[in-house]
Amino acid sequence: MMCLAEDHCVCWRPYDEVDRYGPRAYRASRGLLALEDWRQDPFLWLHHVPTNNGLQTIDYILGSDDTCFWSIPEVERYFVGRVHCEPVLFPAQYPTLPLPTPHGNHLWRTHTAQKRSHFTYLKEFHRCLQTTMKRMELEESQMERLILSDRLIQLDTMDYYKRKKYFQSLLNILSFQDGLQLVCFENLRCSRLEGVRLVQQLACFNAHSLKYLFLWRFFDSNENPLLVNYSYITGSGAYIPRPRTAHCFSRSLGELLNLRLLSLEYAHLADGTGNALLSLLSILKRPHFTLQLLCVEEQTPGRAEPALGGGGLGVPDGAWRRVTGACPDLNLVLLFYRMWDYEQVRRFLSPSVPLREVHLHNGTRLRGALLDVDSFLRHVAYYYASTLVTLSVQQRTNGAVPLRATLERLPELARLVFVGAVHEEDLRDLLVLVACGVCYRLEEIKILVEAATDGREHCQVVVSRLREQFTDIMKLFDIDFTLTLYKV
Repeated sequence: MMCLAEDHCVCWRPYDEVDRYGPRAYRASRGLLALEDWRQDPFLWLHHVPTNNGLQTIDYILGSDDTCFWSIPEVERYFVGRVHCEPVLFPAQYPTLPLPTPHGNHLWRTHTAQKRSHFTYLKEFHRCLQTTMKRMELEESQMERLILSDRLIQLDTMDYYKRKKYFQSLLNILSFQDGLQLVCFENLRCSRLEGVRLVQQLACFNAHSLKYLFLWRFFDSNENPLLVNYSYITGSGAYIPRPRTAHCFSRSLGELLNLRLLSLEYAHLADGTGNALLSLLSILKRPHFTLQLLCVEEQTPGRAEPALGGGGLGVPDGAWRRVTGACPDLNLVLLFYRMWDYEQVRRFLSPSVPLREVHLHNGTRLRGALLDVDSFLRHVAYYYASTLVTLSVQQRTNGAVPLRATLERLPELARLVFVGAVHEEDLRDLLVLVACGVCYRLEEIKILVEAATDGREHCQVVVSRLREQFTDIMKLFDIDFTLTLYKV
């Protein structure tokens, strides 16, 4: 039933529940958080690690069919609220974390609807998190995956004592793990000493079992462990001789001899001399090892200021040449995230880089110059045509990219993923080239065509016609073929 007057509506409004319950006394919840919801949270690593298609060894940790390890878009949850007698679907942040009491659940729903962290909710959540981690220490809970989700645990909302206690509990939990195989600290944004201490703990207690380590956005933006060192400073001002954090960080990573995949930021290996990269040769020499590097604009070699502690140094070509000779099976993945200057992108690359996968993800830019994608693809094809296996370009509101010429320059390509604008004739020529059987290594083609508003109907007809014409041919060549219109 619809309400006639908005002022007289008495329905439940999820956006002002905290104000209505504000005057009442606060009572903390008793009990524990749901352990399986926060310690096994599927997070960004599922998007960074591609599914197995013959290019990567099958492993239970990365290929689990359990629903709790699905990617985030497949398991987004919603709850139905009512605003002025009308049912409204409110998106809930994943995962929907049940707090122990009805008051705690009410705080969680209100926090999700408002999309901001309320003081009462943070107080309740931190108390439950502290109790849960203490219980895990007492029970010595064993796990195979440890993924810290920044959607739940945000260090910026903790004071000094909560933050210190949280890291101490985390170190204790890592110390008694016997079969820990995957650790994800992405987007943790910790300080230099906190991050180095966590990596040291993994090297001491989990080097025998750890296989996958994800450290994108692990340190804060100005807390690069290779650049600035303040480990000799203590609260009392006394000088205590300690090893540099750069040596501790690279030495601890080198002790993880059972690693199969390591995700780092480019600045975590760029010290200007190549010693940080060469110190990882002991783990890079493993067969079919995967090294993922995240390249962002504020870490551009030669452009950023190293004194600020964020980046600015690079890896010399001689170091990459030694790595290429010593590690012939290395699978190097570079992700260029939101970079709009072609010259800055080139500074991350050198002729001897053993590049196997390259991902260019820029999203949408409303103002300013756009990246010259064609020049970037020509540069990649000139130096890495014999080694590049995967090419992924995701960039909207940009000029059309010649896909057929790109595929002709990359004969070893196995996966092609493109999101953006293309010409109709060039798209048809690309599919005809694949249908002729000359791209014998190709296993996957995924193209999402971006179309203007006025020409969307025409593009929809063209995409449907091409999909019907080439679907059977792609099945004949065992190519995973996807061609759709990009939906904004």
